Formats: sequence, structure tokens, C-alpha cells
Amino acid sequence: MSDLGDWLDFLALIALIVYRWDLGAPALAALSVTVALPRIAIGPFAGVWVDRWPRRTVMVVADLARAVIVLGLVLAPDLPTVLALVFAKGVFSTFFSPARQATIRQTVPQEDLLAASSLAQLSVQVGKVMGPVLGGILVAIAGPRAAFAVDSGTFLVSALFLIQLPSYSRPAGDEGEGEEEEPSAGVWNEFRAGLRYISHRASLGIAIGSMSAALFMIFIIDSIGVLALKELGATEALFGVAVGSIGLGTALGAVAIGQWGQRFAPVGLMGGGQIVSGAAVAVLGAAVILSLRGTGLEWVGIYFLVGLSAAAVMVSYGYILQVETPPEMMGRVFASADGVQTVFQLAAPPLGAALAQAFGIGPVLAAAGIGLALIGALVVLASPRVHIASGDIRASLA
Repeated sequence: MSDLGDWLDFLALIALIVYRWDLGAPALAALSVTVALPRIAIGPFAGVWVDRWPRRTVMVVADLARAVIVLGLVLAPDLPTVLALVFAKGVFSTFFSPARQATIRQTVPQEDLLAASSLAQLSVQVGKVMGPVLGGILVAIAGPRAAFAVDSGTFLVSALFLIQLPSYSRPAGDEGEGEEEEPSAGVWNEFRAGLRYISHRASLGIAIGSMSAALFMIFIIDSIGVLALKELGATEALFGVAVGSIGLGTALGAVAIGQWGQRFAPVGLMGGGQIVSGAAVAVLGAAVILSLRGTGLEWVGIYFLVGLSAAAVMVSYGYILQVETPPEMMGRVFASADGVQTVFQLAAPPLGAALAQAFGIGPVLAAAGIGLALIGALVVLASPRVHIASGDIRASLA
């Protein structure tokens, strides 16, 4: 429900800003920055508090706060008020997400963490697909402010689910890898301890670093993907089908990996997904360069393949973070990784647009795809030398 809530107001915000208030690109850019800023500036430090406080309480309070904040969007009179409320919602989201990941780590047996990671990714993808669809229906029927009211309700329902959880406090125990902290350690010291832990675990460094680089390539691809399909003769309707096929591919991929992914080492599975995604995007870029034409279904198939292989990347990444991080540090590790990746996500679209303007859409798309595939190849090559806490998924299930 909280994943649905995260996306339900997406289309409503755009409808309000673009169609009701008739504001242009600068307003949309301000919205994008406002959404990302809490994850960069506040998220890593929020992870410290998540590791200190009871996780259930953090999630319930974050949901209740977001319900009130989103309800405030119903009455927001202008863009500055909307941006302030969106920022406030983002602040509470930076507490909710690491608390959720930490609770999964603390409650799920290690042999079931892969399935839990798959279900979590499936939830995110369903929210991404269903949220804008439901938001669009609500906007069409009753306007964007009605969508905000319904969105507020999704966070209340989420809180009602979470209240039923046992209350999990910060687990007792050492920090692992030689890192020890006094109970009275300051926020900055605990934050640094989280970063040191990441730097001392090759598996976490590879997972977070390659995921950040991959997201950078993916967001460059996303920023010019619609232009590539347009040059290939795809209609607006076909573009919608292609985008939807990514979500469908990712959802099906998450289910498949939850069922059969235990047969593979997680680092290698992550790298393999990056190779396939990159190769598919490079083919799309080559098609633009060569001015190929077809029925259009070919491009939908490529987008579906990208989504399918992306599931291998995201589920494996989530699993590696879960199994390689002690429960008492889960908030810091997850939030720090998310902050780093958000910086790359913000930088990619303007760079992609500038490169496409300078060199053309096809070459940039092909180069980004090749770059993503090369990242995956390096990850696959490193996989045999990377120790996962459980050895590999197969060992944890043996």
C-alpha cells in the first residue's frame, strides 16, 4: 500500500502543475529536484536514526505523517506550497524505506531472503504500474485533488497493516568487521561507521557501485528512450505499451527469480542482468543509427527484455544488501546506498539530453547500452572472487 501511495500522486502532481496551473519545464524540473533532495541530503543520516529507533514505530509514524502531508496537497494553493509538501513527504519516506528493509532483514530467515527481496521488488513494480494508472483515472473523473485524498488513504491503510507487526528495536550485538560503537555514539560517528562497513565488504562495494553506475546509464537511456522510439516510427500508443512492458517484464522477472534464482550466485546474477539489459539497449541504439523500421512490436519486445533482466539486477542487489548487512546496521547501509544512487539518477537525464543533442540519439543510446553491458561483464568477472556471507544463495539453501 505504501508503494502504491508513493506513485498514486505522481500523475496527479503533473496534472496539477502542467494542466491546471499551466506551468512549464522549470516547474517540472523543480518537482524532480524536490523529490530527490531528501534522499540525497537527509536519507543517509535518517538511516542512523532508523538503526536506533524501533522499526515498527518509525514506519507507522512515517505513514501517518505522509497521510497528513499528502492530504495537505488537496488545499495547496501554489507551486511553492506543493514543493514544500512534496519535500516533507520525501523526508518521512527516507525514514520509512530503510526501516522497511531493516525489518525484512530482522524478521525473515536467511534462506528466505531471496524470496523476500523478490516480493519487495514485485511490490515496487506493481506500485509503479498501478499507481499512475489509478491516479490517471481519478484525475480524469474527479481531478488531481481527489487523487491526493485517495493517496492519503493508502498511507493510512499501510499504517494499519504495520501496527500488527511486533515491535523490533535495534538488535543487540557488535557491528561486524571490527566496527564497534558505544551506545552513546553520535549521529556522525554512527554514519561514518556505516560507510566504513560498506568499504570493508567487497560484495557491498561491488553491488552498490555497479548499481549506481547502472542506474546512471539507465536514466540516460530513459531520458532519450521516447525520442529513440519516435525515430523508429513508434506511435504514442506503442510507446505506452513499450513502457508498460518494462514494468511487466520486471514484475515477471521478480517472480521468476524468487522461484529459481537460488540456483545462481547473486553477484553473477546481478552482472548477467546488466549484460542482457545493456545489450538490448545497444541493439535499440543501433536500430536508430541504421534507421531500421518494423512493425513496432520488436521494440516492445526489447523493452520487455530490459525489464526482465532488470529484475535480475534489482532483486540480486536487494538480496546482497540484506544478507551482507547486519540487522543493526541495515538502516545506515540502505539509506547511504540510496543517497549515492539518487545523485547518479539526478545527473543522468541532463547529461543524456546534452549528449543526444551533440552526438545524436542512436550513438548515445548504443554507447549507454554498451557501457551498461561492460559494467555487468566486470561484475560477472569479479563474482568468483567475491565472498557473500552465506557463500552463495545455493549454499544458504543447502
